Amino acid sequence: MNAAGEEERLPHSVSGLFGFALRSWAAYAPLFVVLAIGVFGVWSLVEYLVPAAAPETAQGQFKAYTMIFASTFADAFVIAAVALGVAARLGRTDLTPRALLGGAVERWLPVIAVSILVLSVQMLTDDFSGLGPTTVPRAVIYVTAPLVWIMWAAIGLAPPLVALDRNRTSLAVLLGFMRAFTLALRPENLIRLCMLAVVTIAPNILAALLQDSLAGGHLTLYVFFWSYAPIDALTIGPLAAIQTLFALDFARRAGVSAGRTPGRGE
Repeated sequence: MNAAGEEERLPHSVSGLFGFALRSWAAYAPLFVVLAIGVFGVWSLVEYLVPAAAPETAQGQFKAYTMIFASTFADAFVIAAVALGVAARLGRTDLTPRALLGGAVERWLPVIAVSILVLSVQMLTDDFSGLGPTTVPRAVIYVTAPLVWIMWAAIGLAPPLVALDRNRTSLAVLLGFMRAFTLALRPENLIRLCMLAVVTIAPNILAALLQDSLAGGHLTLYVFFWSYAPIDALTIGPLAAIQTLFALDFARRAGVSAGRTPGRGE
């Protein structure tokens, strides 16, 4: 299907984008559910292999960071598969689960690289996000938190863009990261970016609230795992589908190409 036809199929309304994204995820639901179980399995494997420790200790911090980076690798594979599935549905192409998995394997390393870049920015700005403990004054947080959430939503478009990029070299990682910024922050896309930010930050807010709730219970050594692992596994697929549709929508509204629709052989 040509680019013009793909743009015609891409919904113009925000509700249409959300609906198409979720329907596209549901079209490959059996595969994506298995991948979600795999994400939870990665979290569980790290929880099992790394000795339990109190969160405030150095060993506890090491365990938390190990979980974060291990789950980033697993999430990257899910993002690549979901982005290809959404693009295929947009192009009216019926990809088999085997084709989706094969395409995700081919794109996994670039998506891992850009996901780690995104994660690094998130970790550097986390103190200003309003999520979790911070030494930043509350008055400052009220100003910085919305800006940080919007920035996270913008850079969150980078992994799907890299997954759909024809260029699979190391340069594609930096270009995808920069393209996510330039597309999302265009004036015509800012309102939709703010809406996307609410959806993007929702899992983080839920995890932070759950962590606070569990902190006073009997799961002290496993609070981080039970706060983040289930939410990550449940939300990474639908969120990746939404981010993919919004990235393509932002590109259309900016009048540029964001990637490709995979064919049957991919």
